[in-house]
Amino acid sequence: MPGTHVKAQMIFVPSILAFGVIVAAYVNLGAKLATLRHDGVLKRIRTTPLPAGAYLSGVLGSTAATTLAITGCTAVIGWLAFGAVPRAAGLAEIAGGLALGVICFGSLGLALSSVARSAESASPLANASYLPVAIMSGIFDPTFSVPRWLSVAVGLLPVRALAQILQQGYTPVEHAPPSDLLVLAGWAAGACGLAVWRFRWQ
Repeated sequence: MPGTHVKAQMIFVPSILAFGVIVAAYVNLGAKLATLRHDGVLKRIRTTPLPAGAYLSGVLGSTAATTLAITGCTAVIGWLAFGAVPRAAGLAEIAGGLALGVICFGSLGLALSSVARSAESASPLANASYLPVAIMSGIFDPTFSVPRWLSVAVGLLPVRALAQILQQGYTPVEHAPPSDLLVLAGWAAGACGLAVWRFRWQ
């Protein structure tokens, strides 16, 4: 990176890890549940002997497993193709960041599925809500600059917080800033509450 001793791939690879978590846990989950609701699947599930909570837990568990699989594959590709390897001391931060990220964006995906009025609108709504933030957060280009006031505002959102926590697991810094952990944990807690409030079966 310009003006630092950190190689670009040590920032880019964990940023793409964060991107994968967001797409799998937020965009894909929100669109999937909106489609299931639109097709009447969720409504019919509640008429079967299968507990609705068990079905939903299975969907969430599948999303978490898919997200972790994507993360693992991306990390391996980053290692093989770019030589980007996380620090041994940063593995706990990466694990914690991934756990909070899956909870946060999965819960937001649940809430998104209820906000979307149709299956067709779920993906565009999700992309419109996170892609601009991802760009301004430097997910795709760490050197991308925005006005200071906008940078401060973006820093209060979970996209940059997740990316920076994962980046700290790769770059030679002792610990992720507490503010990033607090932002992501706060959004995770708020997203869980929002999901419980907004989620509907039909």
